[in-house]
Amino acid sequence: MKRAIRKALRLLSGAQTQRTCPICRWSGGKFTWGGPPNKRRFDARCPKCGSLERHRLAYYVASHCVSLDYSRVLHVAPEKELSKWLRSQSADYLSIDLYAPAMAKMDITRLELDDSSQSLIWMSHVLEHIVDDRKAISEIHRVLRPGGKAFIQVPVWRLETHEDFSKTTPEERNREFYQPDHVRLYGLDIVKRFEASGFTSSVFRAQQFGPDILLRHGLSFASTNEVFLFGK
Repeated sequence: MKRAIRKALRLLSGAQTQRTCPICRWSGGKFTWGGPPNKRRFDARCPKCGSLERHRLAYYVASHCVSLDYSRVLHVAPEKELSKWLRSQSADYLSIDLYAPAMAKMDITRLELDDSSQSLIWMSHVLEHIVDDRKAISEIHRVLRPGGKAFIQVPVWRLETHEDFSKTTPEERNREFYQPDHVRLYGLDIVKRFEASGFTSSVFRAQQFGPDILLRHGLSFASTNEVFLFGK
């Protein structure tokens, strides 16, 4: 009996999914702990490049999406986990941020860029910080060239977006929106906000790649399972 149990344990151990980061190609038994204190989780962060589930999902979606044109790329609030790769794909790359280090200081609601000048706009976890997100979406549409794409990620917690602009202090926003610098909880109806500005929409979900890919690359977390691709 003991021999049979030991054999079964060895088989189960060998069957465990090996983790592989699609961005930096690190491979190992599991990812490390990751996420902010109130969203801390096990098996989340790549120990080599630091990517979390949303970074790896974004990379995986982009690398399998042939419709993306990298000839002129605008990277808003560039995340270090993806900026090096995205720059390597781009013929003309510009990163912008209003507060953090980037190639140019620029407000997403007042972009200092020509109309129809960008082939791809990449923006991850930015709009939930922007009070006038509709103005930001309008600006994205203005500077995107016809046929271009906006590659967008936001944390999604529900079906319908929740906003309450009476919540102004960090403490109130932390309780209401789970983070002191967030101004809303997005729902899947974010698609309607982009479509109202003239975009077409597609949604990619981590689960559509199947359980083997999802587990091997660690693509899924509760609020970051979606990538939105909006076209002009």
